[in-house]
Amino acid sequence: MTQQTGPILLATDLSARGDRALDRSLQLAKELGTKLIVLHVMESHATPARLTTPVWRRLSTDHKALAERELADDLAAADVPTEVVVVSGDPLVRIMETADSYGCSLIVTGTARDETLGRLLLGTTVEKLARQARQPVLVVKTRPRRPYRDVLVATDFSAGSRQALRAALQLVPNAALTLFHSYDVPFQGKNVPDDAITRSFYKAAEQSAREFIAETPELAQVAAPTVVLESGQPETVLSEYSFNHRSDLVVTGTHGRTGILRTAIGSVAERLLESLPSDVLIVRLLDDK
Repeated sequence: MTQQTGPILLATDLSARGDRALDRSLQLAKELGTKLIVLHVMESHATPARLTTPVWRRLSTDHKALAERELADDLAAADVPTEVVVVSGDPLVRIMETADSYGCSLIVTGTARDETLGRLLLGTTVEKLARQARQPVLVVKTRPRRPYRDVLVATDFSAGSRQALRAALQLVPNAALTLFHSYDVPFQGKNVPDDAITRSFYKAAEQSAREFIAETPELAQVAAPTVVLESGQPETVLSEYSFNHRSDLVVTGTHGRTGILRTAIGSVAERLLESLPSDVLIVRLLDDK
């Protein structure tokens, strides 16, 4: 995302739970002064797992018209420029193609975990988007009762997490930021004196945090972030902190030395998306091949 923010792309499966992602997308488009593109992808073939989907939701000659009409109704009261796009094909491919062709700065999607199709999309399309899309991917889980105010940025002090931080600053420049770093303490709890080892790793993390902040000039233009350093497994301690402090949004990169979403993004990302109570913004390092 840049100062001249490109359009926002909302990828929706038309489920009831998708209203949360729609409402958040409209809110962000208004705040950023940009256009909202609403995309629905009709899958061109059905699998046994999808046969429980209502007939009108499956690919048919009427599906495109029905989807366009439903989305037009949903957007009738929108106070931002909008455009509806309904296409058929593979959801992942079509989402990325549409985002690139419109020059979108952000992809928004929901979880829709209460439907068979939604479960499948959470387990595959969202994770693949996080790995492959050039744009940040916002997964909306909560009802948007207010703009994002308290933003938790997971960081391993790598270039990838700095890019995630910058994406957060561009998306929600007025939110209160917390930089959250988790670190492992070797041999902790295995009959080895903990205090000295723990202090050593904590001090190293403190120094890394100072260097990271100093090397991120954008932070000089906003209120100083809160820095939280915790030992433990990232998905566990991050989820606990987010829940206890009621963070509106968690931001994480997908690449780094010890990144929360590393190359094994599949299993870790799914656990993280399931466990975090808040919305999640996933930012991929663009030179990650």
